[in-house]
Amino acid sequence: MKSEFRGWVLLAAVLYAVVFFTWTWPLGAHFTDAFPAMPHGDASIYVWNVWHFREAVLAGSNPFYTNWLLYPQGASLLMHAYVPIIGLFNLLIGQELLSINLFMLGSYVLSGTGAYLLCRRWVRHPLLCWLAGLVFAYSPYKLLRLQGHYNLVLTATVPFYILAFLRAFEWEAGQLWPRVKSWPAVALCGGLGLLTLLSDYYVLFGLLYFSLAYALWFWLRLEHINWRRPRTWLWLAVGVAGSHFAIRLLRLAGPPDNGGFWWGGDVAGYLAPPAASRYLDFAWAQRLHSNPAVFNTPNSIENVMFLGYTLPLLGLLLVFWPGRAASARRLDAAGRPLAWVLLFFVLLTLPGLRIFGKNLLNLPTSILHFIPFFNNIRCPTRWVMVVGLLLPIVVFAALEAWWQPRLSRGLQWSLGLLLLGCVALEFWPQSLPVYAATELPAVYKAAARQPGTTLLPLPVGLLDGHRQLGIVQPEIFFYQTRHRKKLPAAYFSRIAQERFQEFEQDPVMRTVLALQQAPADTLFAPPLPAQVAAFRRHFGASMLVVHPDWRNGPAHRYLRLVFPDFVERTFPDGYVLLAPATKN
Repeated sequence: MKSEFRGWVLLAAVLYAVVFFTWTWPLGAHFTDAFPAMPHGDASIYVWNVWHFREAVLAGSNPFYTNWLLYPQGASLLMHAYVPIIGLFNLLIGQELLSINLFMLGSYVLSGTGAYLLCRRWVRHPLLCWLAGLVFAYSPYKLLRLQGHYNLVLTATVPFYILAFLRAFEWEAGQLWPRVKSWPAVALCGGLGLLTLLSDYYVLFGLLYFSLAYALWFWLRLEHINWRRPRTWLWLAVGVAGSHFAIRLLRLAGPPDNGGFWWGGDVAGYLAPPAASRYLDFAWAQRLHSNPAVFNTPNSIENVMFLGYTLPLLGLLLVFWPGRAASARRLDAAGRPLAWVLLFFVLLTLPGLRIFGKNLLNLPTSILHFIPFFNNIRCPTRWVMVVGLLLPIVVFAALEAWWQPRLSRGLQWSLGLLLLGCVALEFWPQSLPVYAATELPAVYKAAARQPGTTLLPLPVGLLDGHRQLGIVQPEIFFYQTRHRKKLPAAYFSRIAQERFQEFEQDPVMRTVLALQQAPADTLFAPPLPAQVAAFRRHFGASMLVVHPDWRNGPAHRYLRLVFPDFVERTFPDGYVLLAPATKN
């Protein structure tokens, strides 16, 4: 690697770090005592993940099983969004908040740098390459996920995997298997796949789907199709129509799609800026995001696929520009499939072609939502992650082919800076919400000093990717990392149905689940002594913490009958601690 090139790469990485601190402020001032979190969002469970991994390893226990939650039975964490890669990092750091924040910084910087290097394979202008890395690393999709879904921002392996994949294999049209060009590159693909497995299974499937789509270019001989023949378009129309009706029959026949179509994207998600945008927080966009006629889950971040207006419009302009020379990517046999792979991932985000709430077409790629195991990937809008990587590479390669014979070097830099300004304006977020560890309610500090090993929170419940029973407040899982009492509640990606049934079948727990959602004046029958004894024996609660919104409500009053020997202590912020009386 030439020293000049190394210098550009180092400068690119430093600038990506500057962007991270700028766009995530005030996080940079609180790396050891705060974490990114939207109010009542999922971030707390990721802090718990990192904390638990280290706790389990230091205790000599299996870090992929826990009874800190779902106490006493516990649960496997193998299918949970557990981010063990950060847990391993925390073994070295020993402080979960610092580990998370450092890892997020590293992931964003390496994501941008990897995209820079990938783009550099076909684009020579360093500013365009740096902008490609900015789009991939700091798209609105990624910045929104930083507020609660840390697993989905661990994308640093993606561009490096694609670079290794292109070095590892050489493909020929019509051939099933490629020729291996470099076994070390094959080993690197495997190693990056393992790192991705330890990060997030959605990102891992992104690597698998990239490999599949890339191979389809050669298996189906797409390059050799004559798109100027009317017959070609006729066959394409017949194929798309056939797949539409076949998938419609599948949906009517009842094979589970695990909600893939429900969570599927709408074209409006590409057009409407998110509410977290600093400069594009338009009123019409807010109305669109909150419209249940357009989105099945109004105001959910799962609907956001916004990549700005500059890149898509520039791409459309270049596609139809007459007489444009072929780009370096188009002239490279290894780079030629990328436009097709880009289209493939766009189609993945829209399993049913949905435009402003109108379902128009079942796209062929939606067949993946009916294949067992694969249909666990049920939030297809998340594939905008890969769209955000490939779109700028395809567009900037075409732009460079257009401007090289037309513009001087100075004008090229000027146009590049203009593009950078437009994209920055479109992507620039509002201040990142952070949660400070110092905001821990005083009741949990008191609970930490209380004898006993278990705590029953009110409200209480179970929540996974398919079902919710009761009420789960995610922040209680961060609180557990401070008070260190085991909880019967849980929030995992997957919870066994037996655990839900145990909650529902216990008479006392079933009553608590109902009363915590009942009106304040609800009357109830007192629990039977045998039911109380069985409940206390099974869940083993050493103390209770009542959230202010449930204080003196029917569930709170009922639990007083279950724990008549507990003494109440009310805190200034409205929390209530019920615990055995302490002996003087």
